[in-house]
Formats: sequence, C-alpha cells, structure tokens
Amino acid sequence: LRRTIRKEVCMFFAVYWAAMMSVQTPIQAAPAPPETAPEILGQGTVSQPDRYEYCQTLSRDRRSLTIGVEHGQWQSIETYTWDGASWVGPTPVIGSPDFNAHDPYLSRDEQRLYFINQSRGSADLAYLPRQEDGTWGEPVYLPSPINGPGNDYYTSITADGAVFFSSNRGGGENESYDLYEAKLEGDGEAKRLSSAVNTRWYEGDPYVDPDRRYLIFASNRRGGKGRGDLYLSVADGKGGWLAPIAFDERVNTNGHELCPLVSLDGSAFMFTSNEDIRWVSSALIEEMIAEYHSANAP
Repeated sequence: LRRTIRKEVCMFFAVYWAAMMSVQTPIQAAPAPPETAPEILGQGTVSQPDRYEYCQTLSRDRRSLTIGVEHGQWQSIETYTWDGASWVGPTPVIGSPDFNAHDPYLSRDEQRLYFINQSRGSADLAYLPRQEDGTWGEPVYLPSPINGPGNDYYTSITADGAVFFSSNRGGGENESYDLYEAKLEGDGEAKRLSSAVNTRWYEGDPYVDPDRRYLIFASNRRGGKGRGDLYLSVADGKGGWLAPIAFDERVNTNGHELCPLVSLDGSAFMFTSNEDIRWVSSALIEEMIAEYHSANAP
C-alpha cells in the first residue's frame, strides 16, 4: 500500500512539475511613460551624452523604439528593443553618408516606417515596407502632391488616410515652412492649413490625432520660450483648426523642442527637447485640451 501511495504521489508531482514548466514565463511589462513630468527616455542608452537624438516612434506594444540620430553631415535611423529591464540596441535601420534618413514615423498597422531623405536634391517623404520576415524593404517615395517643389518634412497620418507634413513649397518670406494636408494615395492637391495655424514664421513637425481631435506642431513664432516650441491646436468642428496655444514649462524650455508624437497605443506623448528624447503620459495633452475648452467656453 505504501509503495502504491508513494508511486501515485510521485506521479502527481511529475505531472504538476511538467505543467508548471509548460507555462511560459510572463513577458515583463513594457515601459510606461512618467505620469506628470516629462523625462528623458532611455537615458544613457537611447539618449546618450554628447549625441543628438531627435524624432522617435514607438511600436504599439511599447517594446520597440525607433529614433533618428544626427551624425553631423548625415543622419540615420536606428531601433532599440525593450528586454524587460532596459532598452537594448541599437539595431541600424537605414541611413549612411550617401543616403541620409531621419524623422521616423511608424504607421498605425506597423507595416510602414516613414522617414525623410534628401538624396533627390530636396527633402522628400518616403517609407520602408515591412517584409514577410519582419525586416524592412527598400525605400518607396510618396507620390505628388505630397512630395513637391521645395523641401517636405515630417509625416503624420490620420485614420481616414490624410497625411500632414511641413513644406517650404509656398515660398514667401524667408521661404517659410508651413503645414500642409494631402491624401496619402496622392489624389488631389496638397492644401495649406489656414492662417489660424500657419504664420510667416516657421511651422513644422505636425502630429495630428488619428481622429483629428487635435494637432501638435513646432514653431519659432514670436512669444515663444526658445529656439522652437511646441503648440497645440484643437479641431474647430468644421474641418479646420482653432488658434493654437503653447505647451507650458513642462514641455517648452528656453532651448529647442520639436518632433511631437503620441505612441500608437495612445499612452505616451513623446518629443525632442534640447537634443534628447523625452516622454510623458498623454494625459498631459488631454489636460491642455480641457483647459482650452474651459477658457474658451461661451
């Protein structure tokens, strides 16, 4: 009887142990942005001393971060991966002295990585298509009227297939950059946003909410804190935009802020500040929108 009981007990623990071993180790949580005040993202790894990192895009699971890096006379794009404890990398994506690439932007379905290239004589918008094996394919340039005369910078795409970008195609004083909207597939014309947003100063780096609720962009207009600041404009409900307001001192400094973006999962507001990448909860944006509506309530 004892032998039988011992055998059954051993069999029980053998089955239990096998079951426990068959359960996969849970994936450690992806990094979460700070709740209230922006912080440098991946300090010491992603954001390195004596290096200029700018413009960033984050996978939906927040475990793959792609950034632009300045090398002086050329720019490149590289990716870092979250290993459960820290950012690991970089893995080069694209960019060399003969083919510069910067301002990465990951599409909503994560099947295209948009970027800027200047190999054709001016700055143009292009993308890398994702291959079946998960790697990136060869560059594909966006069609006219998105790429047009002059320089075309930055990419942000809405859920209904519109692309927002910055361009100096309009000429004007100092060949100022303005914000434009066009259809991603290249139909129709590129439309300059209204004077509620565009001025005779520089407007660039537009990020538009996928549902067109708000628009964030960089500008060096008068009244700013430094070389460039970030501004928020709220949709006017008629297809246009209301007069923008500047982000407060949590974002804007007496230095240079640019490259705004909200992560694909909607949790993180990311931007470049004084040559480093920073991030914070996107609740900061919702706070500003609420304050805007409250201040302008009838």
